[in-house]
Amino acid sequence: MRITIMNSKTSGTTTGTTTDRSTLERELLDEMTSWPSRDRGGALKAWHRHSLSLAHLNVLTVIERLGPMPMRRLAEEMDVSDASATGIVDRMEKRGLVERRHATDDRRVVMVYPTEAGRSVFSGMAVQRRETLTQVLAELTAAEMSSLLVGMKALHASRDRLLSAAQSLDPADLNERPANN
Repeated sequence: MRITIMNSKTSGTTTGTTTDRSTLERELLDEMTSWPSRDRGGALKAWHRHSLSLAHLNVLTVIERLGPMPMRRLAEEMDVSDASATGIVDRMEKRGLVERRHATDDRRVVMVYPTEAGRSVFSGMAVQRRETLTQVLAELTAAEMSSLLVGMKALHASRDRLLSAAQSLDPADLNERPANN
């Protein structure tokens, strides 16, 4: 397989030859998973600027994915003790990211809900990410963007097929399957 990449900065062409699928897959994975330290540092700076720890992001992610939940279930989802979850939620509540409410059907149960500020954390990150990606895309030619779009759509379609197949599996079947090592 012959891959031609147009470089918009130099108006030159870089040609590489990939002879097999495994090499192509490895090169794609390298490109897709690279996260240079300067980029990681920028993301971490943004989180810290908003007083967000990884534990806070984890709580917000769990609540966004599964909805408001009792403290005990949140602790289980985070794989921490009830006391640790309580401490994390205390700090998040002081920062206005979550709020606790008693369940309507059982007042003994304390539910954790995101606040508007908590819900906006990921949308703010998405806006920042989109702005950065807009600058990156501005460096590409129309042909490069078109090729990238085809690839991204194929990637998302493949992911959706895998997720759909995984959701249709019986959880009991997963325990019976041999591990792929």
